[in-house]
Amino acid sequence: MSYNLNFDKLDQYLGKALYYYDLPGLAVSVTQGDTVYQKALGYQNAIAKTPLKISHVFHMASVTKLLIGTGIQKLWEDGRLNLDEALITYLPWFQMADSRYPSITIRQLLSHTSGMPDVLDYHWETPEIDDGALERYVRSSEVQNAHLLWDPKDGRFAYSNMGYEILGVVIATLAGESVEDWIASQIFEPLGMSHSTLLTFRRSKEEVCSPHIKTAEKETVLAAHFPYNRAHGPSSTLTSNLEDMIKWARANLTRSVLLPGTYKEAWSKQAFVPNNGEHICLSWFCREQKGYELYGHEGTDDGFRASFWICPELDLSITVCSNLSGAPVKKINKGIFDLLLEEFPASSM
Repeated sequence: MSYNLNFDKLDQYLGKALYYYDLPGLAVSVTQGDTVYQKALGYQNAIAKTPLKISHVFHMASVTKLLIGTGIQKLWEDGRLNLDEALITYLPWFQMADSRYPSITIRQLLSHTSGMPDVLDYHWETPEIDDGALERYVRSSEVQNAHLLWDPKDGRFAYSNMGYEILGVVIATLAGESVEDWIASQIFEPLGMSHSTLLTFRRSKEEVCSPHIKTAEKETVLAAHFPYNRAHGPSSTLTSNLEDMIKWARANLTRSVLLPGTYKEAWSKQAFVPNNGEHICLSWFCREQKGYELYGHEGTDDGFRASFWICPELDLSITVCSNLSGAPVKKINKGIFDLLLEEFPASSM
């Protein structure tokens, strides 16, 4: 159901957020039923004073993990993978310097409950862009010499980008093509997400937002490097714009990317996230706000922040992007949700 929402307060809220948080750029989309709101404020490049447009593309960072999780679950739907099977069933060559690694399952990697440590260095300054970059990383000493934080059977949450690089190799191995091509054929192309890719190095500089950071003196400057390295594609290299994130949101709200039963699995709580009171599902995080459950993911990398959340009960999605390290996009996202709740009829709450 769609409601006639008044977005005047939201316009004012976003204008204040841009100013008071001193952001170079801020892009926001809201969908509720058939209603679509989009707003772009500030600059694509604050140094060149290039105005930000709705069509501009942002680095979405860890929002990428929702696509990887969906890719894995599509393989599960096809019968090519069992979520509770050991990782080494699909990557028999995989190894770590820890005797417990053979028990790690696909489900545990999806839900950050495998005990896998995190990536040490993404090497944005020396990106690898060839087809073999991802598997080389998973076979590298950083991974093979790593130790688990705890036994996988403990089921404890620890966020691991390394785990998602491994899942990307699982997808590539079972799909018989690169993880970037699999995501494109299974998600971007069917949904008409023509402005989205995991292969950012193929984009023109004009369409992509420039990354910014703050100096110690609080001056906004360009980041030294764009956060892209194909060796870490599955954890963080989605670039997209508001139009495509709306398509992604609507497809999940209507449960048309995966089968209905798969969504039940994807949105099932796997572990408590102690630092923020949320739960991790299969790729998706779940939080409660004002009595509603929302599912989504944050994205954080050098020069960018992204916040993507959907509320199935209200048929609602909110995407917030900024081209600044540390931009409080999740706080802005939550503020938008609170504002929108004021617009819903009492009968819907």
